[in-house]
Amino acid sequence: MIVSYFAVLAYATATNDPRAVTLTELGFGVIAIAVGTMLYGQRSTTGLRSVLTVGAGSLVAGGVLNFGAVLTRSSAVETLSSLLVFLGVGCYVYAVWRS
Repeated sequence: MIVSYFAVLAYATATNDPRAVTLTELGFGVIAIAVGTMLYGQRSTTGLRSVLTVGAGSLVAGGVLNFGAVLTRSSAVETLSSLLVFLGVGCYVYAVWRS
């Protein structure tokens, strides 16, 4: 899924096709939700449950808000989505670093 995302992203960047751009935005949301869900499932295998829970919740919320940003074309919603995804990835990196 991630490889397909980057292939469509490269195509969208090269051609500036609005449908491809929208597809990459939706794909980003799907990937964020999928990674957040997998991260939530991993939280029982480590002692950093709260960090992984926050990371998983942030990724899922960021993915859902990304769909809202696509539908509303709101830059504020898009920014919040990006911040939540960065928080989720940061929590994951912290958990890996601490384990």
